[in-house]
Amino acid sequence: MAFVFPDAGKALRAKVLFEKKGNKHGKPELLELVLNHNHIVVETMRNVLSFNILYGNQYDDVWRQVRDEKLLQYQSDGKNVDNQFFSKKCCDNLSNVSGNAQSSDLRDFEDRYWLAVAVHLPLDLTFQRSGDSVVPVIYSVFQGNAAIHPTSWSFSGDTLNFRCKDISLKITAVYNRGTNTFEGTFKQFLASSAITFNPTLGPFKANRPQTPQPPYSFDEEEVTVTSKDGRTTLSGTLTLPRKEGRFPAVVLVSGSGQQNRDEELFQHKPFLVIADYFASRGIAVLRYDDRGAGHSTGDAAKATTLDFANDARGAFDFLRKHKRIDSKRVGIAGHSEGALIAQIVAAGSNKVRFVIFLAGQGCSGAEVLLQQNRRLFELQDVPDSLVEKRLACMREFFVVADTIGPKGKLIPTLQEIISHNCPNLSQSQLQTVGLDKKSLFGWSQQLTMPWLKTFLKLDAAQYLPKVKCPILALGGEKDAQVLTKENLARIKELSKGKTDTRSLPSLNHLFQHCTTGLPDEYITIEETFSPEVLKLMADWILEQ
Repeated sequence: MAFVFPDAGKALRAKVLFEKKGNKHGKPELLELVLNHNHIVVETMRNVLSFNILYGNQYDDVWRQVRDEKLLQYQSDGKNVDNQFFSKKCCDNLSNVSGNAQSSDLRDFEDRYWLAVAVHLPLDLTFQRSGDSVVPVIYSVFQGNAAIHPTSWSFSGDTLNFRCKDISLKITAVYNRGTNTFEGTFKQFLASSAITFNPTLGPFKANRPQTPQPPYSFDEEEVTVTSKDGRTTLSGTLTLPRKEGRFPAVVLVSGSGQQNRDEELFQHKPFLVIADYFASRGIAVLRYDDRGAGHSTGDAAKATTLDFANDARGAFDFLRKHKRIDSKRVGIAGHSEGALIAQIVAAGSNKVRFVIFLAGQGCSGAEVLLQQNRRLFELQDVPDSLVEKRLACMREFFVVADTIGPKGKLIPTLQEIISHNCPNLSQSQLQTVGLDKKSLFGWSQQLTMPWLKTFLKLDAAQYLPKVKCPILALGGEKDAQVLTKENLARIKELSKGKTDTRSLPSLNHLFQHCTTGLPDEYITIEETFSPEVLKLMADWILEQ
């Protein structure tokens, strides 16, 4: 078993404390090892109950380095680590790894890569040396790209078993020598699917050609913004054209979920792409980390759309007062839920000069979610009869979410709703539309979220009639999350001022050119944001 230390190149002295089974006197054995390279190798570990590693007088350094290798997960106080959790975790990891079968074939896989897609995410499988062994490691580039080490694994008879208890991940795959692939099953939490790892020349790298690279052609200013209610501090970036003068400007507001100032998703950075293009057209842009994300403060778990609207108000007020901004030409552009936030802010202020809705809703939150669910299941060829059962249950779920108290027994209530709406469906059919028993906990968690309880009741009818400034509402015809036809029609119906609504062919919810519009395409599409839509928005802003 190897412990890897980053500071290779100098000899370090480590003390490893072992306690053996059957030691009647309870006295541990102390081994002193000298690290001439960057690892300690311990050969026989089956009799280990617990151990501590000391690094001179700087115990914390070694502990932190070991923890970062994901062998052990424990927050040390730097003084005493002799506790039951530490001991048990060490035993589990060490005995599992020491018990793995080592195959000469597996050594042939060292530093080679295979790529698969599971739950819409690319996964790299590789085999890395750890001491005298070669071990399988998984990387997920869109989840931080940190190494996912197994808590247990085996490779026998061309079958690889990989398990990481910490994230409930289990992969079983058979190596096919003819095709040089690993084929099997992927399981994580409630997700389960077939998986095939195909050989690649190296780790997966997403190609994002539109993302601007430094040195930028625009000026940037790091800013701090206070929300309108004064409770949240937002960290953001103001992008300015590289020329003299005062500029028209726009605040970008992201969609649902906590996102950074670039609205980054799968290494796409649409807000950075928009800021770059707008700067080239003489338009300034303020984008900010959502509360609780990036460098912004605030508790997102308790926040609602109305709280996020307060954040956007603070950003708008800040932008209007900036010395390089034309205060009479400042607007808001919101994507998805951000478009609803733009409606809320503009409805309460006559200082908002214009608003842009990107995949914005014209219907209530509840109706948007029902439309979205119907469309996503249709695109996956789920029978209409099953989809209608799910929607019937969802409508009743939403009522329950609004009425049940904090101590209400939500899961039994949800089960009753499913039972009377789906009396003749098999477990397989229920699972297809996410109404099986395993899904109930997830439903109960979502339906008690303050954000969802508020979002379900929010309706554009409350705000759009009060918006007096010009509106540009854009939607992609293949958007499967906020359906363009239904929502643009209602935006047009509810708006009292100058409103320009446009349905754009071949674009999805992220305004990428796409094939199906399903979210699993977001990763594979290299385009971050339609160039045609960038031009359309900038042209329109400059006309206001």
